[in-house]
Amino acid sequence: MGGSEKSLSPDGSSEKALPTVEVLGEPPQWTPEFEKKLVRKIDLYLMPMIWLMNVMSWMDRANLGNANIAGLTADLKLSSTQFSLAIITYYLGYIVWVPVSTLILARTRPSFYLPGIMALWGVVTASVGAMSTYPQLVVSRLLLGMLESGLTPAASFLFSTWYLPKEMGKRTSFYQTSAQLGGAFGGIVAGGVMSNLEGAHGIRGWRWLFIIEGIVTIVVAAIAVFILPDYPNKSPRLTEEEQFVATTRLLRVGILVEHKDSKPRLSVWQTMISSIRNWRAWCIACGSAFISATLIMVYFYPVLVRGLGYTDPVKAQFMTVPIWTVGFVFTMLSGIIGDRYPPKRGLLIVGGLCGLSILSIITCFVFDFKARYVFLAFMAAGAWVGFAQCMAFIAEVLSDSLPEVRAFTIGMMSCAATTGNLYGAYIWPAENAPKHLLGFGMCAALGAVAAGLFTVLYVAEMRKRKRLGLPTH
Repeated sequence: MGGSEKSLSPDGSSEKALPTVEVLGEPPQWTPEFEKKLVRKIDLYLMPMIWLMNVMSWMDRANLGNANIAGLTADLKLSSTQFSLAIITYYLGYIVWVPVSTLILARTRPSFYLPGIMALWGVVTASVGAMSTYPQLVVSRLLLGMLESGLTPAASFLFSTWYLPKEMGKRTSFYQTSAQLGGAFGGIVAGGVMSNLEGAHGIRGWRWLFIIEGIVTIVVAAIAVFILPDYPNKSPRLTEEEQFVATTRLLRVGILVEHKDSKPRLSVWQTMISSIRNWRAWCIACGSAFISATLIMVYFYPVLVRGLGYTDPVKAQFMTVPIWTVGFVFTMLSGIIGDRYPPKRGLLIVGGLCGLSILSIITCFVFDFKARYVFLAFMAAGAWVGFAQCMAFIAEVLSDSLPEVRAFTIGMMSCAATTGNLYGAYIWPAENAPKHLLGFGMCAALGAVAAGLFTVLYVAEMRKRKRLGLPTH
C-alpha cells in the first residue's frame, strides 16, 4: 500500500500505526460541503443499482417455489425429495463459489464483474423455461447459486471501500430491505405472469416466469455497466479531485485502501492464508452462520402464525405482514443509530441477538397465542438487526486489513452464513407444531452463542481503537 503500509501482521492488517495521507503526495484539502456532495454522488451511482440487483437476485432464486405450485414439479415429474434437493443445490453452489468470487472481485472492475455475473445468471434463469428434465434443473440451480454468490459479499466489500464507518449503517440496512422486498415482489410478479400468460403461444405460465425474469435480469445487468462505480482511486464516474478525496477520507480514519502508487497485491495464496490465520475472520464467519440459521424462521412465518391460532390460510398470510414490518422498522432504526455512534455498532448486534435469545426462551414457556405473536415479531426484529448491522460492523473490524484480504474474509463470512440455510430449516419440523419448542430453543442457543462471538469482536475493536487513538464513543 505504498507509504501507508508500515508493517503487516499475519492477518494482512497494519498494527503499528494508521495509514497516512501523505502517500498521495499532498495534504488533504476540501470543504465539508464538497465531501457531502461527493457522498451524495457515490450514493446515486452505487446504492440504487446495487439495491435493484439484489432485488432481482432474490426474485430469481425464489421463483422456483412460485413455479412449484404452478406445475413445474408435475411437468418435470419431480418427487418431493428431488424438488428439495434442487433447492439445496443452489446453496451448495453458493457456498463452494463465494470465496472464489470475492478473490476475482478484488482483482477486477466491479462495474464489469458484477453486471457480467448478473447477465450470466439471467441467462441461466431464462434457460429454465426450456428445461424438461430433473438433471437440467439441478445443474441450473447449481450455476445460479455460484453466480449469485458474488453479489452480497461484493456489496459489503464495496461499501467498505467507499464509506466511512459513520456512513455504513443506514446503507447496509437499506441494502437488506431489498431482500425483503425481493421475496415479496417475486410473488406479485409470479401471480401476474402465471395468471395472464398461462398457455400463451403453447408455453406454460411457470416457463414464462423464468423467461421473463431472466430477460429483465439481463437488461438490468446491461444498465448496471454504465452506472456502478469501481474503486475510489480509479472510478471513471469521479473526477481526479473526487477520487483523491474519496480515497484520502478513508485513509484518515484508518481504512486501508488502494491508491495509484500501490505496490503489487498479495498473491491469491497469500490472501487466503492471511484471512484464514485471522482469528477475527473465524469469529465473524461463525457468528454470521448462527444469525443466518435463526433467520430461517422467516420462511416459516405462515406456518408459525397458523400454529399461533390463525388457522385460516389467507388470514395467516396477512398476519405475517406486521412481523415483516416490525423487522423493517428496527433494521432501519439500527442503521441510523449505528451511524450516529459507529464505535458502538457492535453493541447493537449484541443487543439484537440477546433480545432474540431472551424472547425465544420466554416463548418456550408462554403459550398464549397473542403473546407469542408479539414475541415472534420482536424475535425476528432482533435477528434482522444483528444481520443488517453485521455487514457494517465487519467492514469496520476489517478496516485495517488489505483490500484483497478484506474481500476474501467477507466472502468467508458469506459462505458460512449460507451454511445456516442448510441446517436451519431442520429446527422447525412440522411435528413440533404448534409449540415448536425445538425451533425456539435453538434460536435462543444460536442467538446467545452469536452474541458471545460478537461481544469478543466488539471488545477487541475497542482495544484496537484505544491503541490507535481513535474515538470509542
